[in-house]
Amino acid sequence: MKNILLSLSILLSILANAQNLDSPLIKGKVVVVTSDGTNPVSGAFVHWENEKTGIFTDNNGTFEIKLETQKILIASFASYTTDTINISSPDSFYICTVYEQNNLKTATVLAKRLNYGLSRLSPRTTIYMGEREFQKAACCNLSESFENAPAIDVSFSDAVTGTKQIKMLGLDGFYTLIGREYMPSVRTLNAYYGLSHIPAAWVDGIQITKGAGSVVNGFESIAGQINVELKKPFGDEKFLLDQFASSGGRFETDLMYTKDLNKQLASSLLVRYGTRTTEFDRNNDGFLDMPLNEDFKIMNRWQFFMDNGLEGTANMSYHKNNQDAGQAAFFSPNPDAYGININSEIIDFFAKIGKASKKNDYSSFGSQYNLNQSKMTSTYGSSKNQKKYIAQTNQGYVNLLYESIIGTTFHTFQTGVSFLIDETQETYDGFRFERTEAVPGLFFEYTFKPKETFSLVGGIRTDYNTIYGWSVTPRIHSKYRFNNDKTSIRLSAGTGRRTSNPLAQNQMLFASGRSLSFQMDNPNLPYGFNQEVAINAGFSFDHQFKLSYMPATIALDYFNTTFLSEVVLDREVEGQAHFYSMKNGTKANSFQTQLDLQPARRTEIRLAYRMFDVTTTYQNPTQNTTYISMQKPFISKHRAFVNITQNTRSNWQFNSTATWYGPQRIAGAKDTAFSSGVFIYDIQDKYSPHFILLNAQISKILNKEFEIYVGAENILNYRQDNPIQEAANPFTEKFDAGLVWGPIFGRMIYGGFRWRIKSNKE
Repeated sequence: MKNILLSLSILLSILANAQNLDSPLIKGKVVVVTSDGTNPVSGAFVHWENEKTGIFTDNNGTFEIKLETQKILIASFASYTTDTINISSPDSFYICTVYEQNNLKTATVLAKRLNYGLSRLSPRTTIYMGEREFQKAACCNLSESFENAPAIDVSFSDAVTGTKQIKMLGLDGFYTLIGREYMPSVRTLNAYYGLSHIPAAWVDGIQITKGAGSVVNGFESIAGQINVELKKPFGDEKFLLDQFASSGGRFETDLMYTKDLNKQLASSLLVRYGTRTTEFDRNNDGFLDMPLNEDFKIMNRWQFFMDNGLEGTANMSYHKNNQDAGQAAFFSPNPDAYGININSEIIDFFAKIGKASKKNDYSSFGSQYNLNQSKMTSTYGSSKNQKKYIAQTNQGYVNLLYESIIGTTFHTFQTGVSFLIDETQETYDGFRFERTEAVPGLFFEYTFKPKETFSLVGGIRTDYNTIYGWSVTPRIHSKYRFNNDKTSIRLSAGTGRRTSNPLAQNQMLFASGRSLSFQMDNPNLPYGFNQEVAINAGFSFDHQFKLSYMPATIALDYFNTTFLSEVVLDREVEGQAHFYSMKNGTKANSFQTQLDLQPARRTEIRLAYRMFDVTTTYQNPTQNTTYISMQKPFISKHRAFVNITQNTRSNWQFNSTATWYGPQRIAGAKDTAFSSGVFIYDIQDKYSPHFILLNAQISKILNKEFEIYVGAENILNYRQDNPIQEAANPFTEKFDAGLVWGPIFGRMIYGGFRWRIKSNKE
């Protein structure tokens, strides 16, 4: 953005001088006043009152503008305030002063802007979540960080491992491209548990983008993108100790230490250790409600800046996790009881290097690298009757980017090449799948931005997959702001594709007596299936206004996702799980409205309603040539949400969230959809009841370094009755721990503290 505005400034200045060399020039400077002092603003827009054209300030914040008959000069920049000055003499040097809008009246507005909100500048529907926002919940890992984000649904995937999964736009989380610092991260073997492997205490911020994302980040985004920004070595914190404990027997410790080796090089060490050693069976079904767990992760980060403009990061991490679940008798131990053991180990390296061009102020080069090796060994059953899942994946990723302008800064582009390789091996219950999938690609993304209030982004990429051949991925986004910058409209459309990983992404099937079957398109393809391909299109609207005296923002969005090709998981028949390809099968419509209010100086209220209409086409289990469309299971068609945050002058914060979940269709429940009379689960209702989850937290900052917090999840103690089908007979085909639509554990009390030492940086 800075480069674009600087280029436009130079161009317009030349044109202005060329048109009227005899006109006197008004000279001045635009500065911004912050808590850190007064600084020049490069790229600020300066124009005469009632004139739409103007000029932009240079690197030092200075400007020269031709004197007009009008005497009122206006300076503005992004979300800063506007300064208006009366020109009395052309020989004077004028100082225009702007302020950050979030600094104007109260610190509450600042917290809101930094910690949660829809980006006003992005052409995509992107929601920003800062660290303080997801700390309002009991979030020890990333899968628990979205409790206060209406755009994301969070639920348990099964009744034995305690794994939380997310959904976006009514689709499973693996249809969302989850990246770490804009590099694909949670995918393939890590799609099921990957979010829980990212400690929330290590996260600086999260960006949630609905719909088709940028082609620069790859072709796999279908429902949206989630980008996770980790805390940098050159960040604000020198030391962090985060300690968490809960009534569920869970203890988590996160430690971060950073060291500036000099002004150009810094390093940080991050360590996580977590454990759960207490057994709980609150519903008395013989199975532990949560697994026993031991989790260890360590990461070393390096960040550097060179005098020649070269900068980057290099990171290395190791993660090991062990979980034990199943019947309580298994831990007696009873060799005939049903037990589950899950071991995973991940070694990960990722880096970014970039450099701005000295010859061209508007050009820069960037590169991204990732190497990942993930291993998992899981056992289900007893020593006499056991199923084992063994998997390993090796991933390599390189993305080389170049950014510049076309003629003027109205036209910018990003282009580059990428290379992705996946080597995956999986075995389970007699099945063995292997694949080596290499995907070189080329992308180009063009941005037309003639003014701050309008932008149009068009992108296209082409990739060659060594298994599936050539593919083309087009995407387009646009944004228009009007009504004195208070109202925005965004439109987007694009395609996405991914290689399905039926076993890795549906591991809840392993904790069941179901037999698996694969109805293959081509036995030479991975799992026998073609790639999944979908079209996503949508729009969003947001408007800032005052409701009586209260500052308020209302946002609406609608997205449609239509699958041209997909791999369907069919759990409609008892004791069986079928995988087969379906063309033009799933259609997902998502509508959401959200109202943010600030009724008092330190009070924030967030209200939201979200509706999904998601249908999938299934085969008739006795006649594979006939099909029927049904609502996708375990999706709440209606959901309402209210979050209230109250801060005090004495650094107390009170936060509460109530979420109402509408009924969800239960896969395999009695239904008249299939007239063949097949035997399906003997569940009384085909829809779950509606229910409310109520969470609350109180935190207190004792000084600038120390904070304590205590909270409760599921205060109303709502639990799903009989979440495990045939829990007393776990070795039969009727046994199933994956038909989960509600909470398992019930009320949970937690507390902890955060000790931070800030860096002494100017």
